[in-house]
Amino acid sequence: MDHEIIELSPDDFEKCRNIWNIRRHEDLAKQFREELLSGKRITFVCVQNEKYVGEISLVFEKGDPDLTIKDRRVYLSRLIIKCSEREKGIGKALVSAAVEKAKSLGFSEMSVGVDPDNFHLLSFYVKFGFDRITLIEENKRGKYLKLLKRL
Repeated sequence: MDHEIIELSPDDFEKCRNIWNIRRHEDLAKQFREELLSGKRITFVCVQNEKYVGEISLVFEKGDPDLTIKDRRVYLSRLIIKCSEREKGIGKALVSAAVEKAKSLGFSEMSVGVDPDNFHLLSFYVKFGFDRITLIEENKRGKYLKLLKRL
């Protein structure tokens, strides 16, 4: 597999439409773009044959100490891979890039939220070292676990 993981420039944000439907989720897209521009989010994308096929973000401010703590805990957000590109190591490469960036910025912890019924993703994160449940919560989309990894 020939792919490259790069940090997303806010100017290239629209290219993420190849991964997820930005037009359908305009409010979310606007929020993410604003966070990129303000420095509250860093997004990594997987580029394959000049197309974006996966993304993940580090979020520095969520207003929830289970997710972010200034200069200590960063939140891993939105691991998304095009269906046709799954099971090819892209998720692992994206998470690895995010973990290395968080370490280089001096963070000692990383959190992630995951649906407890998504066994595949939950298992993926546990194998990646997210081995502590900090909280089980519920929002309008249902229950989710907040997991923690020490860096």
